[in-house]
Amino acid sequence: MSGAPGLVGPPDVVLGTAVADDVAGYQAFTRRAAELGYGRVWLTETYKLDPVTFAGWAATALPGHPLGLGVVPAPLRSGPQLAMIASTLAGLGVEDLEVLVGASSAAMTRGWHGRGVATMAAMEALVASARAAASGERTPGGFTNGLGPAPLRLGLAAFGPKMLRLAGRVADRVVLNMVAPAVVPSFLAEIAEGASAAGRPAPPVTVWAHVALDPSEQTVAAARRFVSGYIRVPGYDRAFAAQGFGAVVEAARAAASTREVRGLVPDELLVEVLGLGDLSTLRARLDAYREAGAHPALVPSVVADPGAVRTLAALAPEAGEGRGAAAS
Repeated sequence: MSGAPGLVGPPDVVLGTAVADDVAGYQAFTRRAAELGYGRVWLTETYKLDPVTFAGWAATALPGHPLGLGVVPAPLRSGPQLAMIASTLAGLGVEDLEVLVGASSAAMTRGWHGRGVATMAAMEALVASARAAASGERTPGGFTNGLGPAPLRLGLAAFGPKMLRLAGRVADRVVLNMVAPAVVPSFLAEIAEGASAAGRPAPPVTVWAHVALDPSEQTVAAARRFVSGYIRVPGYDRAFAAQGFGAVVEAARAAASTREVRGLVPDELLVEVLGLGDLSTLRARLDAYREAGAHPALVPSVVADPGAVRTLAALAPEAGEGRGAAAS
């Protein structure tokens, strides 16, 4: 296993949409994660919290704590925007920022925002544009970042082989979502192939490690609803198939309704992909990600644990989960 950055230190934590219903709840979750010794706090962009605005609050509330923006849907941002975000947050006191972009889904980018769908070429162009804008120099398009060079580290969320290889070529980090530890090496191999083709070391890899501590019947039902919303989404469907659930994916594609899709999702998929289990099972899961060569970022279920209070405390570095004190 390589000694790539991200394999040591406490797990990161993901500020997912479900952890709170208002901004105060998100603030409490973020403070709790920092106090418990977790690493980078990833601020996602979906349908609740605006991650850039919230990062401005975190810069003053948690000075020096590592932050991550993303997954940011690529069609909703331009290279100059990402550079201005990075330089502004640096000015507000964020010392360690990473920005993660991904293709997202047509339902979000086109349906909600009236934007297009990100192609491979568009993703690569966005990375190049953001880096040019962050340099502080005048870009070919005429943009100059008025705050000067921006400390911008760009990661990619990836699933399919082509996107994984692109991430290997150009990303500062690669993030995987809803993948079991056993299949991580196959994803890392694709990333390494892309990096080798570009003559560079493979970037560090982080996995959104979904965990549901001591799941109740309600937790299992919620997990099944959650997965049923993703199993037919391009990219996610390939990831599920790669984990041995190709027959489930094919059946879901032919299903007439979301309710029918939910009925097709087996418990085995939920355990493998969403990490349902007791404390020892979840700790072993996080260790398995590290042993496979990826750094875990917790995505805790809050169905039976409002605010993830119990889950964060049980899996916190000070409770025995961390491997060193350095942030990822």
